[in-house]
Formats: sequence, structure tokens, C-alpha cells
Amino acid sequence: MPTREILDATHQATGQGSAPEASIGTATILDILAREEVRRVIDIGCGRGDLAAALVRRGYAVTGVDPSQEALNFARARAPGAEFLLAGADAIPGRTGSYGAAIFMNSLHHIPAAIMGAGLQEAMRLLRPDGVLVVVEPLAAGSFFDAMRRVDDETAVRAQALDALEAFAAAQPCEVVQDSRFDRVSRFASVEAFLTYLCAADPARRRAIDADPDAVTRDFLRCAHRAASDAPYVLTQPHMVRVLRNAAP
Repeated sequence: MPTREILDATHQATGQGSAPEASIGTATILDILAREEVRRVIDIGCGRGDLAAALVRRGYAVTGVDPSQEALNFARARAPGAEFLLAGADAIPGRTGSYGAAIFMNSLHHIPAAIMGAGLQEAMRLLRPDGVLVVVEPLAAGSFFDAMRRVDDETAVRAQALDALEAFAAAQPCEVVQDSRFDRVSRFASVEAFLTYLCAADPARRRAIDADPDAVTRDFLRCAHRAASDAPYVLTQPHMVRVLRNAAP
């Protein structure tokens, strides 16, 4: 399994650079699906379809779920071979036992805390016996997290996601088959590229940037590593990976 990546995050903001499916998060998901011999997947909180597009290109049958119609419009254009559903994580249309894998890829902490547990339960409902629930979450640590904290401090929601996952795993008939970590290493040509990347994920972040752009810039320069004056700025974001096997009869 891969342990690190060089993610050209400027690509995410400008459309240039390496393909997004080359990221370590996607590579980790692909390793898990291959190991589990899974072909039918539901991507919960699919956003604009980065993961769905990568999976469809590799022949997987993919259903993406997101509560944002705007995000789904992008996802459908990027992954025309996938099915997409407009729904919240706690009420997903679908027959019980329909999927070999249910994936939360950097999405669990975006679900309202009050329904995180319900979202995990709904994902498990959709799994066939011996299917796997895959959760990939960014941790509240690392230079990337520190650089964005003034713009969007996700300390609380990331902790809530981990707590919800722990409580769910303790209460459900499931087996922990993987508990691992990886570092996503992102490269940016400039602070502007970093801020564009942040706002592409959530346009509401622009208000916090505009409130004190000098402080945001100082945070970035303090946190980012640069090997030389003409080298890109580098930020690291640790992630956790948890894979739970459905052990319900």
C-alpha cells in the first residue's frame, strides 16, 4: 500500500498538472477494492466526482451520493458512466445489501454531527454480507491543516467524525480489517494557488480570506516548506483509513 504522495494541488485549482486519480487517497481506495475483490461501490459524499471518475475509468460500477445538486452536476459531467443520487447520508435510496463497498472519502466530517452515526448506519445497511465500509478522513494535524486553520478551522468537525466512527464500530457487528495512516503531500506554486484550491472546495472560505488576507498569507508562509526560492511550497496533511467488514448475518 502506498505511504506518501506528491499531489499537485495546483492542478485542482488551475486544471494543470497530474491527474487527480493519482492521489494517494484514491490509490489507497483502489488497493482496498482490489484486495476485497469488489466491483460495485457507493461513494457517499461524492462531491464533484473525483473518486467516482477514477473508479469508473477502471471499470467499477459506481453510485455517487451527495446533497448538493451543483456538485452532482459536475460529477455527472466527469463520470458519465456512474449513477448519481441527490440525497443526504442518512437517507440513501437503495436496496439493502446492494454494494460490495461503501466509501466516505474525506466526507464524513462534512456531515452534520447529529447524523454522522446515522450516515454510517445507512452505509452499512447498503453493504452485502462481508462487504466493506471504507472511511478516509483528514486529521486535525499537519502543516496543511495549520495553514488553512484561520480560513476554516475543522478541529471540531474532524474530531466529531472520528468519535462517531469509533462509537459506530463499537456498537455494530463489524470487523476492523484495516486501521492505517498516510500523508498527503501537496505542492503549490504560490499562496494564491493554495487559496484558490481552498475556495474551490468551499467558496464560503473566501469571506475568511478577505477578512484578513495578510494574516492568511503569513500562516501559509509559516507552515509551508520550500526547498529553494524557485521551488514549490509544500504542505502535508495526515489522513486516517479505517475499513470495517460487515459481519451482520
